Amino acid sequence: MLKSKRLALLFWLLVAVGIALRVAAIHERPAGVLQVAPDEDEYYLIAQSVARGEGFALRGETTAYRDMLMPCTAGVLMMLFGESPLPMLYLNVILSVATALLIFELGRRRFKEEISVLLGGLWLLYPAAILFCALFFTETLFVFLWVLALVVHDRLEERNYRWSVALLLGAVTGLAILTRAVGIVLLLSFVIYIGLIRWEAPRRDRWLAIAVMLGGCAIIVQPWMTRNAIAVSGFMLNTNSGINLFIGNNARATGSYLFDEKHDRMLPPMEMGEVARDVAARELAWQFLSERTRQAVKLWGRKFAYLWSTDMSQWAHYYGPNLSGSLGEKLRSLPVGYLLVVGVPYALLVLFGVSGYYLVRYFPTRGIFLLQIFLVTMIVFLSFGAPRFHFPLMPLLLIGIGVLFRRIVWRLAPEWRRLVLLLTLGMFAGIWLFEVMTIAGV
Repeated sequence: MLKSKRLALLFWLLVAVGIALRVAAIHERPAGVLQVAPDEDEYYLIAQSVARGEGFALRGETTAYRDMLMPCTAGVLMMLFGESPLPMLYLNVILSVATALLIFELGRRRFKEEISVLLGGLWLLYPAAILFCALFFTETLFVFLWVLALVVHDRLEERNYRWSVALLLGAVTGLAILTRAVGIVLLLSFVIYIGLIRWEAPRRDRWLAIAVMLGGCAIIVQPWMTRNAIAVSGFMLNTNSGINLFIGNNARATGSYLFDEKHDRMLPPMEMGEVARDVAARELAWQFLSERTRQAVKLWGRKFAYLWSTDMSQWAHYYGPNLSGSLGEKLRSLPVGYLLVVGVPYALLVLFGVSGYYLVRYFPTRGIFLLQIFLVTMIVFLSFGAPRFHFPLMPLLLIGIGVLFRRIVWRLAPEWRRLVLLLTLGMFAGIWLFEVMTIAGV
């Protein structure tokens, strides 16, 4: 894989360190937190239900509220190894390390070997990637499938849009969508990029590849949507998209997650079913958007800030109910070193990654990366922002870091572009300064 033995030794040493850190994060997490932490508890209960042969159900009730692939995967592991969450968490370790290998592959296709080792190593040592392995969340599986789709897309371009590779790309994208419905960003970005941006390739080949890709994706997601149509009377991926839209678009919206009893009373009672509540929430959100468009747009700044806030809040997920109070109070109860060890690396990765994309006008498939970042931002503007939402974008920013090692970057960037870049980086720094002041209670 690597021509240089020294580089190969360094990379596999980083892999070993990355594995050790992830396993340590799993075993250092307080016992029992996973089973009672918000969101994790529901994924865990659904996985238990799958393992017991009771179907995709939550507390005895058939559900489609949560995306299916991760809890179903965990349920199969529980069938094989017992109802402990550890097998799924160990699978997270494997997937996270595999993601590093895929990032290495993305880098190898674009940069020198040294840079590809650096990019893979950054992911292996990225604190949030380590912590997510200890959380019973969808993120680790989702990011693995996202980066795998990018690698397959590279292969599709190399093979001149061969239909077999397009089918594989559709299947991987479908699995990502089943892991988290926001994976639709992947599908949409590939359609736009292949169909409208890669115009130098033959049009017939490109659109045939798109058709095959869409077919492959449909083969993967259609059975689950059919199951939901039968089980909960809704032909959809999940029953929370309308509620997420409502959370970000109502008179009391903050730009981040806020769904309390006042919001709940605006929706039909639980007895009416998940689909009825989701449809009602979507209608209320669109009503707010149409009647109070200006207020909705004003929330975009907050949503953007929450999207790009640091990874410090991951400690609140990691320790769960063991930390009490508001998010700021929870984080203030931790040693400052804990916050710095996750906040500073994240900030550096974002600043350098953004610099790479801004200063370099062209590098292989630059457009697909920028398009995906843009589409995720648009989805956040429509729904709400949260620190977890930027995690799938971090591999894309690592590619931006790799570009900075090209000497041509600084020589060709005009002064005005450097000035605008400084203003952009200042905006991110302002977001993080405000976040730190909020945590500190200033």
